[in-house]
Amino acid sequence: HLRNLLLLQKVKRCVKVVAMVDPCAESMQTSLDILGDMRGSVSQYQTYEDMYKTEPRLDIVIVATPNHTHYDVLLDTLRDTRAAILVEKPLCTKLEQCQEIEAIAHREDRLIWVGMEYRYIPSVTRLIQETASGRIGVPKMLSIKEHRFPFLTKVGRWNRYNAMSGGTLVEKCCHFFDLMRLILKSNPTRVMASGGQDVCYKRCEPASDILDNAYVIVDFENGSRAMLDLCMFAEASYNQEEISVVGNKGKAEAFGLSHGVKVDDKSRVNFRVGLRPEEEKWDPETNKDPPAICGVLPEVKQEHVGVHDVRLLEAGAHEGATFYELDHFVNAVKQQIAPEVTLSDGTWSVSMGIAAQESIEQGGIPVPVFAKSSTSDCLAG
Repeated sequence: HLRNLLLLQKVKRCVKVVAMVDPCAESMQTSLDILGDMRGSVSQYQTYEDMYKTEPRLDIVIVATPNHTHYDVLLDTLRDTRAAILVEKPLCTKLEQCQEIEAIAHREDRLIWVGMEYRYIPSVTRLIQETASGRIGVPKMLSIKEHRFPFLTKVGRWNRYNAMSGGTLVEKCCHFFDLMRLILKSNPTRVMASGGQDVCYKRCEPASDILDNAYVIVDFENGSRAMLDLCMFAEASYNQEEISVVGNKGKAEAFGLSHGVKVDDKSRVNFRVGLRPEEEKWDPETNKDPPAICGVLPEVKQEHVGVHDVRLLEAGAHEGATFYELDHFVNAVKQQIAPEVTLSDGTWSVSMGIAAQESIEQGGIPVPVFAKSSTSDCLAG
């Protein structure tokens, strides 16, 4: 976040970093190194309580702490400041915590944005727009595959344990559950999942209990369905994310760059859309040959959706997604408009992850999803 905030400060002059908190000396030093010559203009604190006492006029607070701390940090930030808040995903690690934060924020009319940066990966944004336009018809099936490297080492290895991370399907996959609701424009009804820890984190002390792979199937209120294919030991992958949406008129696909790649290769196809043939040209009820043989299958359109500024690749790991999200967040604060990623979105994504993990623990049986918002169940976007 810091690199992208500094870039936003430089490019758009719409935000200024004035203070930062980190109780870990090593992490604070990393931040100071990023600040470089600007470190003298940014106050540093070991606790956020001290920062709130010393910095009473903060406009924005960004919470990017270990998952299990989000609840307490949010409660205190809501109590001690009037700042707008961007909290990294997941909103909290427990459903009841999410709902309590949502109720407080609604009562106090506070702007809180949940960090779901995968919405802002350029090719994924294009997929969302293409699907919403109706070009591929009504979305019926959504498939999301993330094949990637294992979780990297964090402070205290909090991301190796369910109690601190919320579990892999909450910590990592709330991104994908959020995309499912956004793209399909419906809330989930039940989740079925299979997963395990088969390759990674075997040498952790104490023993790690998080998943390193899973399949998840989600049914939605509007009759659509979605599937997640997650593998955390598949760094030998050309695409880290592959997302496809199939509607009654066609199919759209987006592909995410392997994390760590800092080159915007314009020859690389990362978005595709194809349409089904018109019914008057090809009718599956009467035709004996597939549409390609009949010469009526429209050409699949392929393209590269890139970043608008190559500096974004250096600032983050998601093709500029963090920069784009922060830009939208700051604009919402300045314009005093509703966040694009709401607390309700955050609550639903956590509830879906929890349900998926419960399904795995219970042998893959369907688990109902309950995440009734304390404010509104309207879908963002």
